[in-house]
Amino acid sequence: MVLLSKLIQYHEEFRTAIFVSGFTIGSFLFSMKSFILKTMKDDFYDSEDYQEKISQARKLGSDVGFYTPLKNFSRLLLCAIVLSFLSALSQISIGYISNPWAVIFCLILAFISWVLVAIAIYYVGENWSSAIDLAEKKAVKKDSSS
Repeated sequence: MVLLSKLIQYHEEFRTAIFVSGFTIGSFLFSMKSFILKTMKDDFYDSEDYQEKISQARKLGSDVGFYTPLKNFSRLLLCAIVLSFLSALSQISIGYISNPWAVIFCLILAFISWVLVAIAIYYVGENWSSAIDLAEKKAVKKDSSS
């Protein structure tokens, strides 16, 4: 019982900070989502090399779509945004209930939203890395043909 009262006390002290972080992360991702997706589409997914790679995979019988990874990434970002806003909303609504289950729910929701944001950040890095690798290959190919 002491642990639950400490958890409630912890949440009461950090409820505002958790609200602000959830709202800020959700707002930032929401404002950047279109830019990130458009840039990734233009710089990587629309490139001839990527399109050729997918065409070859499709010829070999793979059911992969040209933009399926980008669509999945878009869904991941949307889930991260929605959960960040839900987490923020829960902090200023359910979070005021001094019940261990309400506090646990709010903290778990915040944790899950942070994990999704971390996964989204990881995939942004992976996509940028792929785009840079592709640009490097193009530059080397262009330089060697000159």
